[in-house]
Amino acid sequence: MSRYALVLAIALAGCLLPRQGPQGGVVPSGEPLAVVDDVKVWTTTYKEKVAEAEYRDSNGTKVGSAAIYEDRTQVHTANIWYPVQGRQQLADEDFFRIAGDKSSLDATLEMRESGRKWRTRGWISMGAGAVAMIVGYFIPNVPVRVGLTIGGALGLGAGYYMAFWGAHQLNPETHAVDRSVADRAARQYNQNMGQVGGVSLNKNF
Repeated sequence: MSRYALVLAIALAGCLLPRQGPQGGVVPSGEPLAVVDDVKVWTTTYKEKVAEAEYRDSNGTKVGSAAIYEDRTQVHTANIWYPVQGRQQLADEDFFRIAGDKSSLDATLEMRESGRKWRTRGWISMGAGAVAMIVGYFIPNVPVRVGLTIGGALGLGAGYYMAFWGAHQLNPETHAVDRSVADRAARQYNQNMGQVGGVSLNKNF
């Protein structure tokens, strides 16, 4: 049980590591800003029951059965958008900083900070939950052991959801403002820079 709790906590924490986004700290280059529409594609694998085998003795009497499963792959798609300067993808923070949209920048920074806080709280709760389950394993008193095990499991679960929410807010594909707000910021910046109108692109630009 103690080893299981530790492995589970590590596995859950590993699943919540922040996704790699565009390099931050980009400065204005004079190129136009734009909002790019894209489609994210990913696959998941699951097991599906395809048959059931029966086991019979020498007299033909059924003595057991076993389900037969095969791996299936499912393709998922989601519409996403991200800002760019010229052909360089930007983090939302850099985009709104360059565009001069302070309210959107503040909202983005606030969301990222909230994400860091929730992720840290989640990791702490998961760690405390794992420790409680490990300690409980060595407690001879049954009520105390059960209480620590249940409490540790609840801590792991609650910590996972807190860390998941934090990771979601830190995901570069999660935006604090609507796409239309980013598009308007790009249009205004380009007009101020002497560009013609705003720019809204798809991935094949």
